[in-house]
Amino acid sequence: MLPERACVIGLGSNLGDRLGFLQTAVRGLANYGQIRGLSALYETAPVGPPQPDYLNAAVSLSSSLPALELLSALLGLEQQAGRERRERWGPRTLDLDLLFIVGEIVSVPTLSVPHPELSRRAFALLPLLDVAPEACAPESGEPYARLVEVLDRTGVREVPGSRAGWLESSLSRL
Repeated sequence: MLPERACVIGLGSNLGDRLGFLQTAVRGLANYGQIRGLSALYETAPVGPPQPDYLNAAVSLSSSLPALELLSALLGLEQQAGRERRERWGPRTLDLDLLFIVGEIVSVPTLSVPHPELSRRAFALLPLLDVAPEACAPESGEPYARLVEVLDRTGVREVPGSRAGWLESSLSRL
């Protein structure tokens, strides 16, 4: 086991009970570390083939699991939510991405941390900044808060009132 370190997990869902899948994921993540924070919810236009809008969020998790073990746990939670991998960027009940680990870079065939598209995707970077406002790209040291300023945010809307509402209902069952 490694010492505990802060990780940020991106959550997304665009099929079925989107909010319910995200809440279940948060409860499941609590089995792999301590939940330190939850972002607001963001409704976002999909990337890829035509499909319903996503509900996105991020979780700050303090965990001692090695990155590949945490990835395995995330894939297990996706599978429990009925995720089927049929097409790249296709619709899904639950999508969990290991976006960022403080002070760590991972580059193996099955995992890249930080997420390789993080600095180009407002739907992932905005929730990350909600839970890790001081986060910086480890390669360059540039603050993600500065990178998000130049991103196109078209199709990314914060769900009004979500900074408190979904948090309480997710965490109250932990």
